[in-house]
Amino acid sequence: MRSTYRSFRVATVLGCIALVAAFVGCDSSPRFVLDSDVPQVPGMEQRLGFDIKRSDGDLVGGVFVFVGPLRNTEGTMKALASRFRDSGWTVAREVPGFPRSSFVFRKNNRAVEVVLDADQLEPAMSRAQYVVSVQNESSPKDTSQTDTSG
Repeated sequence: MRSTYRSFRVATVLGCIALVAAFVGCDSSPRFVLDSDVPQVPGMEQRLGFDIKRSDGDLVGGVFVFVGPLRNTEGTMKALASRFRDSGWTVAREVPGFPRSSFVFRKNNRAVEVVLDADQLEPAMSRAQYVVSVQNESSPKDTSQTDTSG
């Protein structure tokens, strides 16, 4: 009887450890926006998405808003840039700063503009916004014009 009780206790303890590991050790937030190749902001939850467009399985358009804690924009920018690079994106532009930082990532003919906006009064309610778009290759990359007639 004593060995049955010991086996029951061991099984109970192992079961509890497994449950704790499952709930604590696993990040339940998705790593990508809408099962695409666009990484989600680490530690933030997507709250809004509109004007969503897909083409051949790729996310090619949309605006996405995330909310969550953002105390260190530099650390979040590095983590986010790493996630994008791991998914095949390149950094086309980076504007660090606090409370607002921004990036533009490119992959083939697509771009994702990312703005991180830290809420200084309530850091847990900070925001991030993605604007996903297709870059038309026939349009000029630099739209600024210099007047040379003068």
